[in-house]
Formats: sequence, structure tokens, C-alpha cells
Amino acid sequence: MLNDALSHSAPGPRERWFDLCFRLIILVLAGLWLFMPPAGDSRAQPDVKAAATQR
Repeated sequence: MLNDALSHSAPGPRERWFDLCFRLIILVLAGLWLFMPPAGDSRAQPDVKAAATQR
């Protein structure tokens, strides 16, 4: 009975705005997480000049 009452009530403009902003923030954070390289990348190429120097 409670589910019927909740499903028939339309969200107000303030709730829709909050939902839209929340989804946008989640999408932005997911995009940053996907496209930013990790901070501690241990697969970085070594400095070839320093490794190849001879005395």
C-alpha cells in the first residue's frame, strides 16, 4: 500500500533538480576516474640517457 502511494506521487521540481545534479556529478567523477592516469604509475619508462652513460 505504501509503494502504491509513493509510485503515484510525482517528484517536485526541487527533487528533479537534485536528481539531475547528482547524476551529473556522478558522471563527471566517473569520467575523471576513467580518463586520468593513476598517480603512482610504476610502469614509467626509465630515463635512457642516465642509464646509458659511461665513464
